[in-house]
Amino acid sequence: MDTGTDEPRRALVALEMILSGDYLTPTLNGELYFNKPPLYNWLIAASFHLFGNYSSFALRFPMVVSLLLYGLTIYGLVKKHLGSRIAFAAALMLVTNTRILLYDSMLGLIDITFSWLTYSAFILVYHFDRKRNYWALFLTTYLITALGFMMKGLPSLVFQGLTLGAYFLYTKQFRKLFSPAHFAGIGLFLLIVGSYYLAYFDRNAISPDKIVSVLFDESAKRTVVKFGIKETLLHMLTFPFEMLYHYAPWMLLVVLLFRKGVFKRSQHTTPEGQPGEKPLITGQPFILFNAIVFLVNFVIYWSSPQVYARYLLMLLPLLFTVFAYVYYERTNPTDWRRRGWEYFMGFVLIVVTIGAWVPFFHPDTKTIPGLWWKCSVLFGVLAFIVYHYIRQPEHRLIILIAFLAMFRNGFNWLVIPPRLAHRQEYKDSSERIARQSLGKDLYGYKQTIGNDGQTDVNSFHIEVVRGEILRKTNQKLPNTLYIADSVSLGHESYQTLSEFNLFDRHPAKLVRF
Repeated sequence: MDTGTDEPRRALVALEMILSGDYLTPTLNGELYFNKPPLYNWLIAASFHLFGNYSSFALRFPMVVSLLLYGLTIYGLVKKHLGSRIAFAAALMLVTNTRILLYDSMLGLIDITFSWLTYSAFILVYHFDRKRNYWALFLTTYLITALGFMMKGLPSLVFQGLTLGAYFLYTKQFRKLFSPAHFAGIGLFLLIVGSYYLAYFDRNAISPDKIVSVLFDESAKRTVVKFGIKETLLHMLTFPFEMLYHYAPWMLLVVLLFRKGVFKRSQHTTPEGQPGEKPLITGQPFILFNAIVFLVNFVIYWSSPQVYARYLLMLLPLLFTVFAYVYYERTNPTDWRRRGWEYFMGFVLIVVTIGAWVPFFHPDTKTIPGLWWKCSVLFGVLAFIVYHYIRQPEHRLIILIAFLAMFRNGFNWLVIPPRLAHRQEYKDSSERIARQSLGKDLYGYKQTIGNDGQTDVNSFHIEVVRGEILRKTNQKLPNTLYIADSVSLGHESYQTLSEFNLFDRHPAKLVRF
């Protein structure tokens, strides 16, 4: 389990649903948790039940299925409008950009599943509009929006509102937003989301204002509302450049758009009466739709100073579809932009291939079992792919995808083992404390656990072993054990039974008063 992300929190909420038998009320250490609605936690809980354990594999299984479905969805929807070659490239660009390839594809987080749903809603707007089937358009997209809301809250509504508003305004169909079909879609959304919250409030005697406030704060806390104008302007200057490495190598294809008249209106004939060249973006309706939806939704993150790269995963296929189309259909193989990108990537591929031997010199990797054969195989396969990248310029984009796939294998062999060793420390020490406390009531004392999310990984492993929720308390009870740190203990009189580290190397003790 990754200790540096929200993955332990997702796991802990799902685990406590199972332990309590209450799937309507998300909790953390037994306290009500409002930050995210429960749908993704239901998926994790279902996966725990499916595999009969609380392993990292079971935790991440919903993400793996979602990523597979996401790629297939991109391929299926793009193929209808641009053909299989562009669809295949756009789908694989999503799966092999560095953010997903080396990070998000290994974590049991909400974002890939949420992004898959959100992207599907984007494209279905175009799909059903072309068919003039507005009942299907609004009902299906609001159904998906409701599912997205039940995972992540208000962002799904923002995406839906901006997409519908921008698209129908551009296509001069703004009146469609006041049609019975649209109100039916809104009604479906309210029915799904409202049904859950009616059941929630029936079980929990709390004010609806509390949940509304938390959901709004979750959406607004990373924006100009929280950080102010100065931080926002600085972020707007730097964020486009951050995207270049977060989503490399495909984001570097933006160089293909460095030309005049990118968004020039379609011109059917030249002044001489000859057929005019089709404009780069506006000349293809589906490409124009992808560009509009990307730009109008990108503004949300461009103007939000605290943004994680995974938050934009639903927007990447829109941009990658534009890149794949321009690369294959609108850029000559001899074009300086395409040649420049291909030559630069060729240089990077050669450097990375040589770097396959670096693990022999790094202290965290030089002791990995089988290092000789792993580095040798990695170097040999990467060198073989680089050879074909150089010799087959017409297939360089697909060959680059093959290189990235092999690079990910090397990453699994050489980078993940040292990470696992670090995370294992928290699992082992937490399970040791849990076993030592069996047969006694156990609490987290004061603010030792659950205060900032850092200790979720410890709570998860302790609850798995004990089979009960690790709650917090300020009281000192007889025949009870406590997990406490030096700040919580203060000048208390206590007996130390064991010592261990909470994440991140925060000293704590198992004590009795």
